[in-house]
Amino acid sequence: MYPVAWAVVERETNDTWKWFIALLIKDLEINDNGAGWVFISDQQK
Repeated sequence: MYPVAWAVVERETNDTWKWFIALLIKDLEINDNGAGWVFISDQQK
């Protein structure tokens, strides 16, 4: 397991998460609705 991506946002909201995941899917060229991919978020503050 290793970090793939990170982002700096003003606030952590549903909209910023949707934006981040959309960019991640695009950049990693994930197809088939993400079949076979697992993402873990460390939301510890």
